[in-house]
Amino acid sequence: MADDFREAQPSEYLRLFLKDGIRPDSRPTHGYRDVKIHCNTVNSALGSAMICYGDTRVIAGIKGKFGSPTIDNPDHGYLIPNISLPPLCNSKYKPGPPSDTAVAISHKLSVITRDMVTLSDLCILPGRVVWALYADVICINDDGNVFDAAVLALTAALYNTLLPATHVQEETGFVSVDLNGEKTPLKLQHLTVPVTIAVFDDTLLPDPTEFEENVVSGVVSCCIDDHGKIRQLWNSANLSDQKLSAALEYATKRSKVLHSVLKKVSK
Repeated sequence: MADDFREAQPSEYLRLFLKDGIRPDSRPTHGYRDVKIHCNTVNSALGSAMICYGDTRVIAGIKGKFGSPTIDNPDHGYLIPNISLPPLCNSKYKPGPPSDTAVAISHKLSVITRDMVTLSDLCILPGRVVWALYADVICINDDGNVFDAAVLALTAALYNTLLPATHVQEETGFVSVDLNGEKTPLKLQHLTVPVTIAVFDDTLLPDPTEFEENVVSGVVSCCIDDHGKIRQLWNSANLSDQKLSAALEYATKRSKVLHSVLKKVSK
């Protein structure tokens, strides 16, 4: 009966739980799912991390290739993030071209990482050769809030990235990887962690599950760096100034916890 009610009237089903101050997965109204971070999970990557938000699992890996810089920025390398949401992670995603959700998240990842890495640090030979870093994020299981898991996985992977030493032949300018050289940690200007809060009947629901995402009226996604600065904010919820302030206050507090966890398990 409960499953039938949940499927037939999902909004009423959620309201019944919220009246008692809990959510369908037994969390308190403002509770967060357990977050687990596993770094260096892909041996072939320059840096990698797997993130678990409850049953949501996302893995990120950084691979590097030599590339040619642009004429306008001859000493700038590239950082190219992308997320894959395959049908195996959730049946709502279909085979074929990237879904609208994947395209939107990939764009947001590009915005978030734009000022995390100084692209001039990826230069090997000005005007000739630079590092092109491909940040591939793959969702293994989507049970809601994939965006937060993707951002945290990407941040952790970049934080643990080691660039191989390179050798430049003076006569030819040919660049190769020096297998015996010391690897260099990728320099980050800051670390960014995400906090997404859904809104349902004017109630704030942090870290929404897939079930909750299907019935909420909107979400607030906030990305905060390790200095407490809000770097990005996306808001699709119609919130009063008071409610928005409450959401941002919660996001700021939660970001400190995530930063603490990230730094403990990284490096």
